[in-house]
Amino acid sequence: MNIEFIQLAHGSGGSGTAKLIQQIFLPHFHELGLQPENDAALLSLGSKTLAFTIDGFVVEPPFFPGGDLGSLAINGTINDLAVMGAKPLWLACGFIISVGVAGTVLDRIAASMQEAAIAAGVQLVAGDTKVIESQGKSLQILITTAGIGILQTEKPWHTPRVRCGDQLILSGTIGEHTLAVLGARQGWFQDDRITSDCANLYPMLEPLHSLPDIHWVRDLTRGGLGGVCNELAQATGYGVELYEAEIPIDRSVRGWCEILGYDPLYLANEGKALLAVDRRAAAHVLGELQKTALGRHASLVGEISSQQQPLVILNTSVGGRRLVPAPTGELFPRIC
Repeated sequence: MNIEFIQLAHGSGGSGTAKLIQQIFLPHFHELGLQPENDAALLSLGSKTLAFTIDGFVVEPPFFPGGDLGSLAINGTINDLAVMGAKPLWLACGFIISVGVAGTVLDRIAASMQEAAIAAGVQLVAGDTKVIESQGKSLQILITTAGIGILQTEKPWHTPRVRCGDQLILSGTIGEHTLAVLGARQGWFQDDRITSDCANLYPMLEPLHSLPDIHWVRDLTRGGLGGVCNELAQATGYGVELYEAEIPIDRSVRGWCEILGYDPLYLANEGKALLAVDRRAAAHVLGELQKTALGRHASLVGEISSQQQPLVILNTSVGGRRLVPAPTGELFPRIC
């Protein structure tokens, strides 16, 4: 069915987003070079390969435990470059600001962007600003950041290199970001503070650049682990097997998901990566990740299977098997 009107589900990172890309953007942009299967486009420039990406950020509230809109906009785009095997170097940003936004709020966000960029060693070299009439009661700041990096690996970490039998390694616990933002918005978790995992992934991934057996890496943002695994299955044609008992989830996150009825597999993250690596190298890659601060809870959580249908199957901790479908709607209010 063709898209008649744009809905929130089309921005959820699930099947609605895939339909939006396939029905509207790809028919017009594919011949212009659009590379939709990865987080960044790969561009040849002489002897160098560049990674180039762009991302938009809007979150309510703009400040939450563990991060804010500013750090999210910098780290999110850095991560899209880092998961390709590139060193992030240059960023540009665009602001769309509602009339009535407090100058102190905007200044705080800009200061956070400055701090995150300095910490990551990237330059913020260009920008643009637009001010618009506020829509309804909501005053918002929307930030778009674009980034360029230079590939550091012999081959890029991207979808065409994924092979049947590859092992899937998750770099850490999942779900903190979604709950941190919802908690700040709703006033939840006052006595059980949950902090966003918003972070720059490059320091964790840099030590892996010399390892030839890493085939693909993605950061787990919209749609979470379940959404990204479905994207991987559809892009490669392979099935994905996940092992519930091996998926690291913080006890507080697990407990609140049970209370609120959320499936942690679909919670967004802003500082976690999923890697597909050659089976023979999995133990070594896992050990290297666990040496880093961000990867200390890394775990082998699944594998690429030989099943003919591109489905994601969860092997449950009680011995059963269940399908993990792509998210079909907006599971949570906008959180990144």
